[in-house]
Amino acid sequence: MLDAAARAHELDGRAATGLRARDSLGVRISALVAVVLVATMGWGIVTLQQLRDIQAGFDRLVEVYAVFDKRLAQAHVQAVRIGEQVRTHQKRAPTQPEDPSVRKTIVAALQARATMVEAAREPIDSALREPERFGGPDELAELQGIQQSLDQLQGLVASRPVEEVLADVRSQGQIEQLFESLRAQSGNAIEELRDEVQLARTRAERWTLGLATLTLVIGVLASVGVFLTLRPLRRLAIGVRRLGGGDWSQRVLPEHAGRGDEVGQLAAEFNHMADALQERERLLLRGERLAAAGQLAAQITHEIRNPLSSVALNVELLEDELPAASEGRRLLGKITAEVDRLTNITESYLRFARRPKPELVTIDLAAELRGWLEFTAPELEQAGVALQQDIPPAPVYVQGDANQLRQALLNLLRNAKEAALEREPGAAARAPAVAVALQCKRDTVVLVVQDNGGGIPLAPDKLDRIFEAFYTRKAQGTGLGLPMVQQILADHAGGVRVAQTGPTGTRFELSLPACAPTDAALSSQPHARPRSPAEPDAAFDELT
Repeated sequence: MLDAAARAHELDGRAATGLRARDSLGVRISALVAVVLVATMGWGIVTLQQLRDIQAGFDRLVEVYAVFDKRLAQAHVQAVRIGEQVRTHQKRAPTQPEDPSVRKTIVAALQARATMVEAAREPIDSALREPERFGGPDELAELQGIQQSLDQLQGLVASRPVEEVLADVRSQGQIEQLFESLRAQSGNAIEELRDEVQLARTRAERWTLGLATLTLVIGVLASVGVFLTLRPLRRLAIGVRRLGGGDWSQRVLPEHAGRGDEVGQLAAEFNHMADALQERERLLLRGERLAAAGQLAAQITHEIRNPLSSVALNVELLEDELPAASEGRRLLGKITAEVDRLTNITESYLRFARRPKPELVTIDLAAELRGWLEFTAPELEQAGVALQQDIPPAPVYVQGDANQLRQALLNLLRNAKEAALEREPGAAARAPAVAVALQCKRDTVVLVVQDNGGGIPLAPDKLDRIFEAFYTRKAQGTGLGLPMVQQILADHAGGVRVAQTGPTGTRFELSLPACAPTDAALSSQPHARPRSPAEPDAAFDELT
């Protein structure tokens, strides 16, 4: 019962302890989702920037350079016609009369050329008024260079008297050169823009494909991470179903129970719950077996006691009729010894079957223990077994039934004496000894009984069998002593366990909850210095 209370306290402590943020399942899943969102956002930002670059290049190509090149070509054609008219006028003979319609045509052509140049300039000026739409510094510098060339061209095609235009063939040549230069700049810019738009499109496609692949990979990794994180839940669900079906040995794998997140904590709690249920089932089965054994013992005792009494009485009558030194009297003595042994066995069964509930009162276990050992010491001394004691001088109070606790201690002392006297073939010679100690550990009082025998020949996972009714390794044993000890301690809200066993001996520990002394107990006890828990157990130092 103390073990169950300790497990419950441990579970409450774990439940009250919060998880670290990095171990939280919710934080992990949120982090995976955040990674996917960040990757998607990054992909969107890069893609948007690529689209903006493509759009800016496309706008410069369609709305600026294409319009500019078309209008500039029209103005250039007009300039070429004017140049031909001027050169034709220069080749005219001085005596040849001037045609008035020619002058009128040239004036109209000059006005049309100036208008066309102004129209060609308009998309360049418009692009420079919206720099954020049509590109970066390099693109704007190129447009500004074209604008400067247009300023120079406009200065040359500005309105001038017809006579000056017809007489200035050189200016017409400069105008045509500027047109050709601007056409070349425009053509180069258009080719570069086409290549740039194509390159930007290709780059955007690669970025889109790469980022989409990266996002897909991150998404797959996130999904795998979530799957691996939540996979133990399926096994846990299977374990719960099997546990509900009565498979008390069902446990979650240790690698899942050792995780620090909620799943690991849940798996650990599941294992603790399964342990508790298995222990409860074991105790229930043991209780049922003990109850059945008690009923069987009572029936056997009832059926055997009366015949044994009759046999004992008849043996006594026969002994009285036979001579003292006869062989028959000697045989009757052996029969009497066997009848006494069978009577003791039936009495053991009867005590096991009819053991009353303990009458719990506050007792000084240290004082009681001294009295019990004083009573037992002569028996141990006669058997050649040394008794070593380590009992604190101060009172040690527990709630208990002194008679039943005495019975439990005497059972353990009797077993310890027999174990100390046993000697395995080939074992080293040793002086048989039994040590008894009383220790206080926080709210628990521990009574220790240790021998230096050969140990219990059972595997560690099979040691609990010694507390099963009728299990014994002794030829004359009943198998009821240790089950009775365990039941007595359980009725006292305590427990008994094999703390250590092996070639150097066996150590039993009986645990009882400590309690505060009553006024009556205080008035009946002398004052003594309590032993510190840090002081060594001298008896065990000597024994081992």
